[in-house]
Formats: sequence, C-alpha cells, structure tokens
Amino acid sequence: MPNTAIAGIDGYPKGWVAAVLADHGITWRICGVHDLGPLIADLALVAIDIPIELVSEGWRACDAEAKLALGSAASRVFMTPPRAVLELGFAAPNAQVQELSLALTGQGVSRQAMALAERVLAVNELLPDSRLFEVHPELVFAELGGTVLPSKKSAQGVGRRIRVLDSWLQTLGTSAGTLLEQCPVEVPTDDALDALAALAGAVRIKDGVARHWPAQGSGPTIWA
Repeated sequence: MPNTAIAGIDGYPKGWVAAVLADHGITWRICGVHDLGPLIADLALVAIDIPIELVSEGWRACDAEAKLALGSAASRVFMTPPRAVLELGFAAPNAQVQELSLALTGQGVSRQAMALAERVLAVNELLPDSRLFEVHPELVFAELGGTVLPSKKSAQGVGRRIRVLDSWLQTLGTSAGTLLEQCPVEVPTDDALDALAALAGAVRIKDGVARHWPAQGSGPTIWA
C-alpha cells in the first residue's frame, strides 16, 4: 500500500518540527535545518511554513496577497527577497544586502527575512518536489477560526489557537493539549502550534478545500 502519511512543518530554534498524521494518529518529528529531506522521505504530502519557489527579481505576489488577507496583522507575513539576495546570507554586510535588494526589487529587505535565508535555501534545494506546499499558519488559523487571531505571543492568542485547533482535532480523536504534552520538550509552544496549523493546512490541501494566494495563475503560492 502507498504511504498516505502527511505532515505540517514549522521552524523552531534547532531546526524543523513536524506534526505527522498517519493511520495511527498524530506524532512528532524533529530534525536539523539541513536534514529535512530524510525527515519527509516517507510522506505523501508536506505543508511547511517557509517560502517555496524563489524569484530572480521583484517580490513574490503571494506574499503581498497574504498580507492583504491578514489585514491589520499583515506584518506577520514577510516579503521574500529574490534568491540572489538570500544567497548573500544573514552574515553579509547589511549595506551589501540592501544595495542588491534595491537593485532587484526597488526596496530594501528586512533583517527578519535575511535571518531565515539559510532555512529558505535549504528547503528550496529539495525542489522540484510535488509533495511540498507552502503554508502560512496565520492564514490557516484564520480559515479554521473564521477570523485573524490575536498575536501568538500573547496568552489570549495562545488560548484562541488551542481552541481553534481543538475544534478540528476532536474529529481525529485528540486535542491540542494532549499533543503539546507529547511534543519534544525543546520545541517552543508557538512553533508546535504552528506545526499543527500547518498540518491542518495539509489536510485541507489533501481534501481539496484549501484556499491559496494568489487565487489564479502560476508561480509561488501560499496555501491555507
């Protein structure tokens, strides 16, 4: 029988954390930044919170549309710079990074975006891979809960995320609390919750009910 296991993946300080859904339920996996290939080798579909498919110049339309979809929480989506900018790396002199970004996009680039350069490039090295989908947990939570949620750094935001996930996880016979207890202790709460949201996004993609930005056309796409 073909493997039908799917996963939602988010970054955490030491690498990647994956919530994997298979016949036996949801389990956790972790790996280093450059070890994602072996971690997903046996999976049928993977939804990951990292930019997939990079552009050579300009900005990705999917990032701009995701910002619009989140409204007042637009800052939770960062604009992904072109590949050449990311390839300079976070350690490159900021003046050099900004100069190249201005030449390729007409604007500067945030240090937040550059801090993720190593992760972004590591995942994009795995392409092409038809199993990989880019998701954004904030958009998934908004789709599941019907509205954009408070900051995940606030107690209210954590509580709302758990409630939203529980309404979905109860159909799988589990809960966010149970799964958080089982998660490796080194994984922060917000990263574990985002991995579960990414998994919900993976299920939505598998079931053919996910939304995506942009809604039409080809190129880089964000799913939820």
